[in-house]
Amino acid sequence: MLVFRASRRPRAGFDPLDSRASVARDGWRFNDKRSEILYTSELQSLAILEVAARPGWDTVSELTIAAIQVPDGTVVDLDDLGIVLPSNWNLRPAGPNAQRIGGEFRAAVDREVAAGRQVCGLRVPSVISTTDHNVLLDPRQKASYAVASWACVPFDWLVGTAT
Repeated sequence: MLVFRASRRPRAGFDPLDSRASVARDGWRFNDKRSEILYTSELQSLAILEVAARPGWDTVSELTIAAIQVPDGTVVDLDDLGIVLPSNWNLRPAGPNAQRIGGEFRAAVDREVAAGRQVCGLRVPSVISTTDHNVLLDPRQKASYAVASWACVPFDWLVGTAT
């Protein structure tokens, strides 16, 4: 399965398998600072939107996008692991009860591995697109992932602007 990760950084400065930023400050939407997670998207366009939603978008001149190959059959749904999203999972900023999902996912991965099954990723809904999903990857298994391809998407914010 391919998942996608976008960055404002040029390719030389972007390691798509580096998850350390997910535990910076207070964590992100689906993890706290104790549960490192690698955030990806099922669609390249959603990966771009996830970056576009952050402040400073109008200063971006290009995005670097990596397609990451994850072993087939190792990305599961919330129901498959018995994880339930809290009713306020999509609030901004993210609340602690949504951030617990990362820890629950990692604990479920440990249980699955102990039972002889490989689970690398968890499909979670996107706050930005109601029909699309992001995929949380377990960074402890990044040896199972491979960067399959790279793309660079240029942006020219001056095109079409009135003077």
